[in-house]
This record gives sequence, C-alpha cells and structure tokens, in this order.
Amino acid sequence: MTSRKFVDVVLALLAHFAVGISWVAVAASVMGSLDVLRRMVMNSEFAWDTGRLPQPWAIPLALVAAWVSHRFFLWSMRRAGSGKLAWGARTIAWSGALLGVLLGAYLWTPALLVGAQVGPEAGQSRPWGPLAWAAHHARLALPAAIGLVTAGYLLLSRHSPIVVIVKTLLRRIRGRRGAAVAR
Repeated sequence: MTSRKFVDVVLALLAHFAVGISWVAVAASVMGSLDVLRRMVMNSEFAWDTGRLPQPWAIPLALVAAWVSHRFFLWSMRRAGSGKLAWGARTIAWSGALLGVLLGAYLWTPALLVGAQVGPEAGQSRPWGPLAWAAHHARLALPAAIGLVTAGYLLLSRHSPIVVIVKTLLRRIRGRRGAAVAR
C-alpha cells in the first residue's frame, strides 16, 4: 500500500468516526431536551429540571459539528475513491443517531410513580393519560424506531458500506468468470 493510499484510508476512517460522533451528540442533546418534557408529562407540571442531560443549546452546536463532519466525509471519500464518492454518510449518521438515542433513553429519568402523576402537595395524584403512557414507553419505542431505520439503511441503502462492498465483490467475481469463459 502506498503512503498516499494509507493516508486516504486513515482520513476516511477519521471521517466515519467524526460523522458518527457528531450525530451521537445531536441525538443525545435532543433526547436530553425531550426528557425535560417527558418528566413534566409523567410526573407533574412542577418537574421542570434541565440539569441531567445535555442542554438545549448543545443542539445547534452538535448540528454544526455534524455539518462540518459531513463536509469532511465527502472530501475524504472522494479522495479515497479517486474523485468518485465511494459511499455516503447516511448510514454512519443513522448509526451515530441510534447510539445517541440509546444513550439518551438510558439516561432518561424514571417516573416518580408509574401510572400516577404526582402533584406538588403530598398525597395528591391523578392517573396518567395516553400522553404520559406514551412518554413512559418512549424509552423503548424511540430506540426501536431509530434502530429499524438504521438497520434498513445498513442492509438496503446504496449509501451503506456493506452494500457497496458486497456489490464490488460480486462485480469482481463476475469479471473473473467472464475472463475465464473468454479464455
């Protein structure tokens, strides 16, 4: 492997890492903001507490980091592909978002009392409505939904590294068979 090819591979790997980490930051920040609303719906209107997960101001910073990492990714993949984009960053971005959603859901605050919205005074509560139950089950539903989209991108998308590599291998096998038949 030439030194230029080695540098191209290292840059492409760094770009993959940058895209993934930036989307982990975006998803974790969004999940932190959702946790504030989720606690208010499940516990009470007095459950406003923003001190646990990334603050809402982290979302724009993470989105800027994602934009910069995507530009770096496009540049490095064109460089590695000799001017042609080898594959896109969507699968890597969705994988990072999945990790961020999993992290955010894991760090979400549990309900004070499952099934009852506890009031500010001792002993007062009322049963949860459909929105509170949806907020309670979002801890599993959001990662599952993002996981399905990520799996679809990973297995079926033309932007998936797995699909690109399998197609390249199949083309090489067909090319060898064609060369053997021509002999």
